[in-house]
Amino acid sequence: MQSSLKVLIYRPNQDMHLRKLTETMTYLVRWAIGFAFFFALAALVIIGVLFYRPAQLYVLVQPLCRLALRAVGVRVKVHGLERFDHRRTFLIISNHESLLDAFICPAYIPMYFTTLELAEHFNWPLWGWVIRRWGHIPLQKGNLSESLKSLQQAATLLNTGRSILIFPEGGRTVTGNLQVFKKGAFHLAQEARADILPIAINGLYRAKTRGDWRFRSANVSLNFGYPLLYETYRNDTTDDLRDRCFELVSRLKNEAPPSFPS
Repeated sequence: MQSSLKVLIYRPNQDMHLRKLTETMTYLVRWAIGFAFFFALAALVIIGVLFYRPAQLYVLVQPLCRLALRAVGVRVKVHGLERFDHRRTFLIISNHESLLDAFICPAYIPMYFTTLELAEHFNWPLWGWVIRRWGHIPLQKGNLSESLKSLQQAATLLNTGRSILIFPEGGRTVTGNLQVFKKGAFHLAQEARADILPIAINGLYRAKTRGDWRFRSANVSLNFGYPLLYETYRNDTTDDLRDRCFELVSRLKNEAPPSFPS
């Protein structure tokens, strides 16, 4: 009788420990897969730029990034690609949800782009070399004169036909909620007289949340908006343009979520 009671008492604890162990192993496997794809992408860029321009490599980077997301359990539904001309140059503004934004953006944004990235990232092993060769622009946080130089460099690239991606929140969310937009992106838009393409990522923070080591599966939507043409905001103040774009991204983020097959 006592033996039966012990089994009944310990069995739930054993099941719980087994479940936790299984979850931990799943997270570790996803990290291993993620690192494998990261190194594959790094190798592609490091070797590829010796022979081709980054814009030419983009057609290879896109499917690899899509495969990487699917391999770690992230399913993506894309909406709104028909809303803009894929041959045009845009200042692309997006909310910032996860470390995996570095995969989802090149996976589904249809035109080659570069981005403004914190200068400290250029000192990271391997990643710094990759983003430098890809054409990203270092942004010195807390240094106004250097930041202005970076924005001027980005404006020059926009005017020569290269799209630029910026995350105007300046950091990743931990709740999924949209954070306050900083002004830098909108100074750049006005300086370059750029057409703005708003996009919204919804749900990716659940896969890899800032400050949480766990790597979960997630259903994610990526919604593209209609472009905001320079002619339609040329008389806006920087604050007005920032608020206008915040509303556009917020609306895209709240669009009806896609249905995923069970």
